[in-house]
Parts: sequence; structure tokens; C-alpha cells
Amino acid sequence: MSFESFHKANDDRLLSEVADICKQFEVGADQLREMTSYFIQQMEIGLRNTNNNEGSINGNNAGLAMIPSYVTSKPNGSEEGLFMAAVLGGMNFRICSVTLNGDHTFAIKQAKTRIPDYLMEGADATSDDLFGFLARRTAAFISKFHSDIMKPDTPLKLGFTFSYPVDQESLNSGTLIRWTKGLNIPDTVGKDVVQLYQEQLTLVGLNMVNVVALTNDTIGTFLSLCYAQGGAQGDGEISEPVIGCIFGTGTNGCYMERIENIKKLPDYVRERLIHEGKTEMCINLEWGSFDNDNKVLPTTKYDIDIDEKFAVNHGQLFEKRVSGMFLGEILRNVLVDLHARRLILTQFRKFEQLPHRLKTPFQLSSEVLARIEIDDSSTLRETELSFLQSLRLPTTLAERRAIQSLVRVISRRSAYLASVPIAAILIKTGALNRRYHGEVTIGYDGSIIELYPGYKSMMRQALAMGPLGDEGERKTHFVHSKDSGSAGGALCALVA
Repeated sequence: MSFESFHKANDDRLLSEVADICKQFEVGADQLREMTSYFIQQMEIGLRNTNNNEGSINGNNAGLAMIPSYVTSKPNGSEEGLFMAAVLGGMNFRICSVTLNGDHTFAIKQAKTRIPDYLMEGADATSDDLFGFLARRTAAFISKFHSDIMKPDTPLKLGFTFSYPVDQESLNSGTLIRWTKGLNIPDTVGKDVVQLYQEQLTLVGLNMVNVVALTNDTIGTFLSLCYAQGGAQGDGEISEPVIGCIFGTGTNGCYMERIENIKKLPDYVRERLIHEGKTEMCINLEWGSFDNDNKVLPTTKYDIDIDEKFAVNHGQLFEKRVSGMFLGEILRNVLVDLHARRLILTQFRKFEQLPHRLKTPFQLSSEVLARIEIDDSSTLRETELSFLQSLRLPTTLAERRAIQSLVRVISRRSAYLASVPIAAILIKTGALNRRYHGEVTIGYDGSIIELYPGYKSMMRQALAMGPLGDEGERKTHFVHSKDSGSAGGALCALVA
């Protein structure tokens, strides 16, 4: 056998094995319909569940969290005023001032800070450490941009966009259920995050700043969409805002539910709201935990391995298949497995000899996958450079072809799964049938849906394949809600 024949045989074996792996990541129309039906079932169970847990509790299915937000109306774009907003989510903290202009537009001043590693990774970090850091950044921002309003007798309303699951019993209070997206400060769980933030603001001398509203990034996205869009869009089309969603580091969504359907609300609360003329409330689904019992989600051995290893986010099975935090990690796990089977990167004989970044979890980012996704050069040069720069890893052409095939099937599975909650909410609410010729708008934010090549197109493909069909997909519009966490926090502060 010649050297060329030997290498070709190895390349063919690699590509054949990768083709088999790719089949495990495929999602078909029947699966989309099954998952959508199950998602609606989990929504309905969650609306009845009297606490905000999800999954199975003592053998009973608790459904999705379906957390009431106590936001009972939608802005129409005429609202005005200056409000503060603080946004904590992912790896960053933003403090902002938002001027609502009353004409569907707003102006923002903001400062963005990365959460320090000692808070993200430190085993000894406390609630006081985290919220003290947030308060100090808030003080620095106000001192720089709004020193003229730092007066004890001039109260300033602040909306806190907190992108983690909370048990919320009013608009201005909520206790942390669990951390996600990399943060893990155990003593915060079960505490009121508004109170923790307010106490630290007082300690740094910001007595005039009142944290009056607690929301999350999905609700902020939805409220921003409503503020910017108002009622109807132009060109004779009526397009109603229905969903706010995030597909970035994590994933989640919200929508307006009829108050009489929210059985988890105490009877006296539900009756009081209806007596006040309220008909709807925005519900935070926390859909990252959809199907934590793993009944309908497509699952590979790589998904199981990630769930077992990433203990901080144990559960969150839907998020681990969809969100940007995990797409690169899924690919990394596949590559390590192929190496262990002597199919790829064979110049490294043992796992220990692999480059450090390939051996280390979460070193392969979704940005790298995005570049590989659209590499159409004959030698996959962009893929080669991306692996050299991000992992310091040389690759052959056959290896690059295998890697690109894996990237494309991982991202497509993510986008197809992302369509499931969208379809489920539209079906459950009947939003597509409320008006003759009516259409719906989905407000979105997050790096994956905004920046990953072809992601929205793949989501739309899945919407058409699933129970909505071609007609439902055509009536569904996606609109980017920029600065949604900031504007949404300000809008919540306005109504508090």
C-alpha cells in the first residue's frame, strides 16, 4: 500500500465516522411536532404548579417554571422620562440611564463591565461581594454621567434586569431559585436579589437610588419591542408583538398570558388583578430547563457527557443543546472522542499531548464555529486559521472537512430546537388567529440569533417544517430589540 493510499483510507474512515455522528444530531419534522406538543403540555402544567420549580418533583411533573413577572401591560411608545437600569446576565454587568422620548425611541448612556473572575469562579465569593461590586459600578456611573442628580431628596427609579431564575411575588422583589450561565454563589440562592442590591447601594451612599422593579432580559426584550413597535406596522399589515426571546450565552423567553389561566397565582392576587381591569401578565418561561427529564429532546452521548461534567448547570438540558455557551463545547467533546478513537489529530498519540486549549472545557467559542460555518474556500483556509488561532491546533484538509460538517449539524440542531418554544407559544396563545390577515412579531436579542450566520434562516426552516407550517412561518416576523435589557428595565421602573 502506498503512503497516499494509506492516508486516503484514514481520511475516508474519518469522514465516514463523522457522517454517522452527524446523523445523531439531525432533527426531523416528526420530532419538531412531538417536541412542540410536549412544550405546550409543560407550559400548561407550569401555569398550574403553585411554585416556580420545574421538571420532576417527588416523581410529579412540575412542568416549566412559568414565573409570573407582575408586568400586566405593554408600553405603546408614548412613555417618557429618565430612568436607571442595571443589567446582570452572562459574564457582564451594565449600568445605564435611559431617556424615553415618547416617540418609540430612547437614548441610552451606559457602562459595561465584565464580572471579575473571583466572582465567577471563586468558591468563597458571597452575595455581599457580588452586589457590592454592582453597587460600586453603579456609583461610578452616576458620578460620571449624572452627578447633577445625585441629591438625597431627588429619588431616582432603577429597574434591575436580572437574567437568572427568580421566584417573583411582586414587581419589586424576587428570590433567586438557582444560578445559571457560569455564576455560582451559593449563599445568594433563596435571597431577595432586589434587597441585596438595595442594601449595597445604600452602603455606597446611593440612598436616592430606589430599585423599584425586577425583570429579566427576555421581558426587557419584549417590552422594548412593544415600545419601539407600538400597535401596527406599516404597509397595511397588522403585526402584534407576542414573544420576547434570548438566544445568546443562554436562552429563555416570555409572552403575555391571560391572568385567569395563571392558576399558580394565589386566588386573592388573581381576583384583585382582574378586579383592577388587568387581563394579561407577562410570563417568564425559563425554557432553558425544558425537558430536564429528557423525554423528547434529541440526545447524543456528547450531550450526556456535558450535562454530567457541568455540575453548576445540572439540568438546563434544552439550554445545553441550544445556547452559545455550549455549542463550542459540544464540538470540543466530539473532537476529543474522535481523537481517542484514533480518527483525528493522530499526531498527538495521547490525550495528555493534545494542546491545552482542546483539553480545557469552554475554550472553543461559538465565534470560532461561526467562521467555520461559512468557510467556502477550497482548502477551508478560514477553518485552518481559526483552529490555529483559537486552539493552536494544526489540521489536515480532511480533518477540516470533518470539523465543518460537525459545526454545521450542531448549529442546525440548535436553531431547529430554538424554533420549538416559538411555535409552542404561538399555538397555545392562538396569536396567529386573533386577527384576519394578522401576523406576529418576535422580539429577540442575543449573540447567537443576531450574529451566527444563517441562524434565523434555519429557525424559519424549522418553523415551516413543524406544526405551524409554511403559512404560519410566513406570518411570523423576527425583530432585533437592541439594548433590550436596558430599555426594558427602564420601562419596568416607569410602571412601578
